[in-house]
Amino acid sequence: MENQKAKQPDSNKGILYDFIFIGLGAGNSLILLSLIKEACVVNKKIAIIEPDLKDKNDKTYCFWALPNDPIVKDLNQIISYTYTSIEVNGSVLQNIENQPYYYTKSIDLYNHTLETLLKSNISIYRKAVLDLVCNDDDLYSIKTDDVEFKSRFIFDSRPPQANQISKEDIYLNQSFYGLHIRCKNEVFNPRTFQMMDFNVDQDEYTQFIYTLPFSSQEALIELTRFGVEKIEIEYAKKILDNKLKNSYGDYEILSDEAGCIPMTTFINPYNKFKGVLNTGASANLIKPSTGYGIKNMYEFAKIVTERIKDENFKLFNQISLKRKKRFRFYDNLLLIILLLWPGEGYKIFTQLFKRQRIHRIFTFLDEKTSLSQEIKIFSTLPIIPFLRALYLYILKLSWYRFALAAVSVLIYFLFVFLPNDTAVNISYVVILIGLLLIGIPHGAVDHLLQKDKKIALLPFVLNYLFIVVLYFIVWQFLPLFSLLIFIVYSSFHFGESEFEEMGIKIVSTAYYLKAILLGFSILSFIILTHFGEAIDIVSSINGLQFAQSIGKDFTDNIYVFAVLSFVCILSQIQFRKKQSSFLLIFILLIGLKLPLIVAFALYFIFQHSYNAWRHLQVGLSMSSVSLYKKALPFTLGALLVFVILLLPGKIKLDSSEGVIGYFFIFLACISLPHFLIMHIFYRNTALN
Repeated sequence: MENQKAKQPDSNKGILYDFIFIGLGAGNSLILLSLIKEACVVNKKIAIIEPDLKDKNDKTYCFWALPNDPIVKDLNQIISYTYTSIEVNGSVLQNIENQPYYYTKSIDLYNHTLETLLKSNISIYRKAVLDLVCNDDDLYSIKTDDVEFKSRFIFDSRPPQANQISKEDIYLNQSFYGLHIRCKNEVFNPRTFQMMDFNVDQDEYTQFIYTLPFSSQEALIELTRFGVEKIEIEYAKKILDNKLKNSYGDYEILSDEAGCIPMTTFINPYNKFKGVLNTGASANLIKPSTGYGIKNMYEFAKIVTERIKDENFKLFNQISLKRKKRFRFYDNLLLIILLLWPGEGYKIFTQLFKRQRIHRIFTFLDEKTSLSQEIKIFSTLPIIPFLRALYLYILKLSWYRFALAAVSVLIYFLFVFLPNDTAVNISYVVILIGLLLIGIPHGAVDHLLQKDKKIALLPFVLNYLFIVVLYFIVWQFLPLFSLLIFIVYSSFHFGESEFEEMGIKIVSTAYYLKAILLGFSILSFIILTHFGEAIDIVSSINGLQFAQSIGKDFTDNIYVFAVLSFVCILSQIQFRKKQSSFLLIFILLIGLKLPLIVAFALYFIFQHSYNAWRHLQVGLSMSSVSLYKKALPFTLGALLVFVILLLPGKIKLDSSEGVIGYFFIFLACISLPHFLIMHIFYRNTALN
């Protein structure tokens, strides 16, 4: 059914619209219906860009709800079937009359939206979007093959690109193949649907039959798989044919359908343009562990409508449906199990539906249960798979870094009261271990980061060493200049690494400056909160002795600058609710009462080096073991360079400050080529 004749813009220079919708899937359809219902499109110029002409049903939308819920009332005319009882894996029927299960066809939602748009004189343009760009005046241009559309506010339902999904994210497919059949005999209860029947071949995945009756003789029966590999149609046909004949006898096929729903831990970030709102699946509205999404899309549409009705366009691109974090945590655990131990899937779901009433399960899936109810639910499930998944989840989120950093600090304070600098010496040993394990190795695989690999290994190493030695020589004759150079590039290097961890790509001069500011703030906070020690170390370097006298002039106001640095750090990360950002703050704060070298080592090892190591793993698609093997020769080479540079040193090594100062120069020298190579790596590699 196609009621809309697409208007053609009368100018290739672009028509200005109040709102533009890219795509007419469920997400955008529900937003449009909601806006029209609330009279938010009156006197508004709206364009919908959807290249596909939809003339058949390609998916179904199912949901449970109370009969008087708004979603039921608003979609009532396109709800095809209502089920008032449920069967799961051959269990006793459960009555759900007070919270029925509703079935809607995607083609019906599409046609209903077309009819509503026609009444509101809103047209669809049958074109493919080639590009979306932002102009200097916050006006967005959508380019097609021959026409340009312009608006300040765009609803974008296009799915995330594959390269946006990190290799650390779990990505499974909920793939399915279904047959609409008619049986010779009356074998179905039209009011009862079967949610999961695991009495089929599992094929080393989690697989089940899903049955939606349309009459006593007709039903849609699907084979669904949770797994990395999508279900093969020919395989599904054989499984279904065997199941149907054994259960219902002879049947005829009226139609079939196939599809796939993503099940992923990936969270699509807000659109980078402040006037562009991600919608549908791109707005993270599909529940990762189940694939249900229509209710979330409906609630999201209501939120969007309220904002537009109030003419509140502040942070438009960040409009979202809030989720309680613990439910995302539950989804993560289940996806880990389905990925690594798919055979446990049917056991978990069987136990869940066997031990819990369906209304509690529906409430849990709607993420409206209390914590005590959730504890009761999990107490009835197989505990071992969840404990194993929890262990891997903790490792994945790097929570153990909190523990290791905290334990390192605790060890220091346990020994601080012992004589002969025992605590400091022990901390130096811990630092040395950290440097050997990850600090130096993360820079010892730079030879793997050449994008085109045109330079052979030996010339690469020689060029690398040339930069190191040249910078070392400059340090001997121009120490102040060398120090300033180090501060600038290390600030950018640290800031860029933090940006990469937060999912921010450096795409303009402004972002370069922001990265430098963030890295400089981190360095400043560590140095300024240990100012006396920092001055002692710097002044121990030949040619920088004057730092001692200059430092005295700044002592009185030093903590004011330290606070400003900390505020600057917070301002950069406040909207980036990343676990690594919280760890950054944690490490900076616990280092306040530690010696400077220990405080800096905490940041360098547990934050910067660890994050960079993970970035290398993802960007190079290599495991830690493989990286260590590649890094080992160059780690040893770095230590050899340190010894060589130590021999002709002009710095007095009769004090701890002198040793640290010399080691500081060594790190500065080997960091310069590393910084350059890592910057190119970050620029050319999509890690987030």
